[in-house]
Amino acid sequence: MLAHQPAWLRRLLDPANHRSARRAEKRPYVAAQIEVTSRCFTECVFCAQPALGEQWIAGDLPLEVYRQHIVPHLDLFDLVYLQGWGEPLLHADLWEMLNLARGRGCRTGFTTNGMLLSAANRQRLLDQQVELLSISFAGACPATHERLRRNTRFEMIARHIAALQALKASQGTKFPTLEMHFLMTRANLAELPDFVRLAAELGADEAVATNLTNTPTLEQEAQRVFAARPDLADLEVVEQARQLAEEAGLPFNAYPLEMQDQVLVCDANPLETIYINHMGEVTPCVNLGLCARGAIPRYFLGEAYPTPRLSFGDVRQGLPAALESAQRKAFCQAYRQRNVTANPLVAFSALSGVSPDEQLPPPPEPCRACYKMYGV
Repeated sequence: MLAHQPAWLRRLLDPANHRSARRAEKRPYVAAQIEVTSRCFTECVFCAQPALGEQWIAGDLPLEVYRQHIVPHLDLFDLVYLQGWGEPLLHADLWEMLNLARGRGCRTGFTTNGMLLSAANRQRLLDQQVELLSISFAGACPATHERLRRNTRFEMIARHIAALQALKASQGTKFPTLEMHFLMTRANLAELPDFVRLAAELGADEAVATNLTNTPTLEQEAQRVFAARPDLADLEVVEQARQLAEEAGLPFNAYPLEMQDQVLVCDANPLETIYINHMGEVTPCVNLGLCARGAIPRYFLGEAYPTPRLSFGDVRQGLPAALESAQRKAFCQAYRQRNVTANPLVAFSALSGVSPDEQLPPPPEPCRACYKMYGV
């Protein structure tokens, strides 16, 4: 398992979180991440949606497309995570989609900004046996959170979390496991220790701090905290948060601030997972499946790298066909050639710097200017 794979995936793969002690028969793919909607009422300053403006393609995945062209093949996947670039609770058929995935024997979860976790929706989480709920924060106090995650209310979200945990306790269930998520940026990193305290006070099952790796504008690029040589003060903040979490007995996963020279495969792990956007396109990940008109803007180390959306096929023409398409096979082959088990001597030499002549084969071209390939 990748050390810093997406927290939702790591949480759901943890055997301790399985509902049954009996392991299901291994499925061909670890996870399908499905964008049910790209619509969102927030205007987060670090999000691609407000940054792209008229380039953004807003829409919902139709229930019938999901039912007819995706659900019949969900037994290929262990996990179904209904999350993309929008707010899943805006989709009128979210609960039916979750129910259909569970009916195919899949574990389920999604990420939300927490504003729509009404009493009715909290009960639905339990009724639908959703296994993971991740709630996003951008600060540890109302001023910071609401400045960065516009159109949200910090105290309302905190009340929703407390009410959900109380409901779980009253009904004797640990599901959904609650992950509180913090996106580390230059504007909020100082509040990471206080965020850990908040997560512990609210009874979260885990706190996760991730990096701003999708930067479609120079302004967003300037907000990233990670670097080839991170500031010592930033590392100390993360370490302080880690110590506080340990003292509180709170599981805490902070993504690295130091960029690595070589990563065999990014934490999206496109060899074993897929991303389906709301248009029905089967893609490698949320970054390459982002629905925009024209090339997707991207900045990497201060330079512009506009990137076309990459599609392996449309679910309407067959999800299995997209999974077995020539485009996906070529994309995955580039990663397989970097696989340490396939060529351990070359991988060891490249990763350890033993021989500058021994270089790992490059990742797929669309991934070469992506921060995820640098382990952050």
